Amino acid sequence: MYIDTEEGLIELAEKLRACEMLAIDTEFIREKTYFHRLGLIQVAGNGICAAVDPIAIKNIDPFLDLVKDPRILKVFHAGKQDLEILYRLCKEPIGPVFDTQVAATMVGWGAQISFAKIVHKVTGKRIHKTETYTDWCRRPLSKSQIEYALDDARYLVPVYEKLLKQLKKMDRLEWMEGELRDLSDPEKFKLPDPREQYARIKNIRGLKPGNLAVLRELAAWREEEAMRRDCLAKSIVRDEPLLEIARQLPRDARTLTTFRGFNSKEAALSGEKILKAIQAGLAVPEDQIPVLPETEGYSTSPGVEGLLAAYVQIRSEELKIEPNMLADRRLIHEFVKHCELKQDLDGLPLFQGWRRKLIGEALYSILEGKVGLAVDKAGKVILVPSRD
Repeated sequence: MYIDTEEGLIELAEKLRACEMLAIDTEFIREKTYFHRLGLIQVAGNGICAAVDPIAIKNIDPFLDLVKDPRILKVFHAGKQDLEILYRLCKEPIGPVFDTQVAATMVGWGAQISFAKIVHKVTGKRIHKTETYTDWCRRPLSKSQIEYALDDARYLVPVYEKLLKQLKKMDRLEWMEGELRDLSDPEKFKLPDPREQYARIKNIRGLKPGNLAVLRELAAWREEEAMRRDCLAKSIVRDEPLLEIARQLPRDARTLTTFRGFNSKEAALSGEKILKAIQAGLAVPEDQIPVLPETEGYSTSPGVEGLLAAYVQIRSEELKIEPNMLADRRLIHEFVKHCELKQDLDGLPLFQGWRRKLIGEALYSILEGKVGLAVDKAGKVILVPSRD
């Protein structure tokens, strides 16, 4: 079903309003724009599957009302970007949600498993990703493009049902709920703070404090301008010339054109704004000049992280879950660091929720020397109490 009129969307929304669960996918383009350009919305529930054209339909509020309804579970696959789009449109938290890629990892089907592979595993059907590079904002869309897009919502329903059944069978619904909290957290989908973007630029540690304050103002101007123009920030001014401008502090717009990689048209368009940003940076009081965070320089005791990683691998095989979902090397490093420096562990992911019971407490016991690793008569690696 292809919906390209407001009347058709209203009728569709009425039919879907009684659904307890909606499978949702979006098609978008974002190669050259700051924001996603939404090209198509696919939705399925209660035997209905439809593609909604948000380009032809100027008011998609009837669909967004379904998304905002807290009584309806919204199901996605690898849905972070879908949720980013919908959050920006809805302007409020979206929940509850379920992500089949996260669930697939939870039940041991593999990390970052593709939707096509999950569909084949669940239904035996093969969906072909023949339209991966389609420009979804171009019209008209062909019948094959629409059918291709509909598959992403159509098959999401049985995939969700199978994964939910598997999670219940393995008693892992609580694990899943903990992992999905981020997908319902509006803080994760807020626009980046323009005044923090300077820290993302490489090779800035050699700048003097005053020049760093200028770079902060320049990067903030560029980010805000990118939002306003809906374009990539680096298409306005790349990092390298922006950094050099902060270093050399030009006093007139004409000088901007002498910087390698700086577009002369941009100098004419934005020269005065850039000069104002420079002056604003130079006027920053000394006690308000940004200070870069210290680089991660702590090295844990040799071999300790490797030992814990080995146990995580063993435990993940027992639980039939991906090791990185249980505890990746970053989490292990932070955990070891906090233990060695005698810092509080309660705020760490490995000491929260389901991870604490399944892996965190065991890792802590290993670090404290209360237990060690040994191989039993069956060749299985086990934890054994320390002899001390």
